[in-house]
Amino acid sequence: MKTNIYGYRSQNKGLVDDIFMAAWFYGLKLLGGRQARHIWLDVKLTKDLKKNSGGYAFCYITGEVNKPREFEIELDASMKFGLEEILKWLAHEMVHLKQFVKGELCDYENKKVQWKSKLLSDDMCYEDMPWEKEAYRLETKLYNEFEEWYYES
Repeated sequence: MKTNIYGYRSQNKGLVDDIFMAAWFYGLKLLGGRQARHIWLDVKLTKDLKKNSGGYAFCYITGEVNKPREFEIELDASMKFGLEEILKWLAHEMVHLKQFVKGELCDYENKKVQWKSKLLSDDMCYEDMPWEKEAYRLETKLYNEFEEWYYES
């Protein structure tokens, strides 16, 4: 996976190194080495993202929509948030990246979303969205595996 990290706090080498390694680890776990090496990922660190947009993190397809391989993940890197929170949000968004790459999730402009083989409306309650349920289910598991590998090995 080719990863570029920029934006607010990107001069903090320790933070950037941790995010870089976590993105690589999550990509490998979720996609496998063969698929992960074809992914281009920009990670944008933003101040006050939650305050300004309502979310702590977002995943966007920036390249070809039909066979996505280029992405941007935007993370709230405000000083009030710790590294653990930021890396869990990254794990959550990496699950969405995996969903897009594997064709499990496709967001249409007509307010419809394809989740696996089902066509759904995107106006359902956030907590009921199956792609969000999967991301929440996996974010802590991924983070804990990364933490064990990165900090204890």
